[in-house]
Amino acid sequence: MLNAAFVPVADNCSYTQSQPDAKGEFFRHVAEQGHYAGRTKPTATRQGLYACTPEGELLASINTRDGERVLQMLQQALEKWHQRSSSLDAPAFDERYEPATGYRWEYPEGGLVLKVSVRDLPRDSGELDPRHNIDHAWFTKDEASGLIPEGVEVGQKHAVPAYFIQRIARFHFTDTVRGESPRWRTEHVQKAEAVATVESIDGDVVSVRLDGEVRCEAPPSGDVNPFSNRAVDMPRGVDVKLLGFVRYNREQGAFEKFDMIAVGDRWGATTYNARFDDLGPAPIGFAFELAPDSPIDRVPPQAIRSGYFG
Repeated sequence: MLNAAFVPVADNCSYTQSQPDAKGEFFRHVAEQGHYAGRTKPTATRQGLYACTPEGELLASINTRDGERVLQMLQQALEKWHQRSSSLDAPAFDERYEPATGYRWEYPEGGLVLKVSVRDLPRDSGELDPRHNIDHAWFTKDEASGLIPEGVEVGQKHAVPAYFIQRIARFHFTDTVRGESPRWRTEHVQKAEAVATVESIDGDVVSVRLDGEVRCEAPPSGDVNPFSNRAVDMPRGVDVKLLGFVRYNREQGAFEKFDMIAVGDRWGATTYNARFDDLGPAPIGFAFELAPDSPIDRVPPQAIRSGYFG
């Protein structure tokens, strides 16, 4: 139904709900007709699903992860679409969309784009939580080529560049299995190192093994969850070992393979990651793989505005 009767659009409302440009104005115009219209407490979030016309007329909205309720919302939206007497005039937004300063990021064409998955791993009891989350890791073309230095030989070892291991440590080794967690600050990274070993060279193709370790720790922030009015943050951390196998084509300047996993323990809780009943330590796993060049896999990293390339 979604593909046949609607034009699906996905966006990060954490940005859009306050973005000072035509895109933000249109989203707020639609959202203020929906389920959180006018709400400022406990938060001003406009998370949810909205069905609207191109002119900005809301047809239906909801905030849920329940598939049946989403289906009902879509059916209501279609019914209203067919019953509407006339289309509203479009709001007076700029015809050409120019993102506001600070929201201009570009997909790293020719670079390295990884799909990042995170989930809990089985406990000693065999219990496994099926919840998981995904993100993307971006590296520019110059950064990607810098992972495999010129003139390497079989058996040679070299340290993985700091920009790579620090970026994944700070922005991607976070416990987002159940919900959102703040990114690690530089001072929270206690250890972030990796070594690349050249395993084989076949013409222009270099195969490399990655071995490393990342440990991050942070004290509680003291933030209060506005929905529970509780300060649920606890001292938190993650301690993982990583192993990866990559294949780089020097002639094409592109990775043919990038498979990396990181496993270890996480502990603590943050304001929005729903770990207050599961403080750990408990096993967690991260997986990195080449992302397909599809529209959904061009979604920027969640931390893109947090000094991601800094």
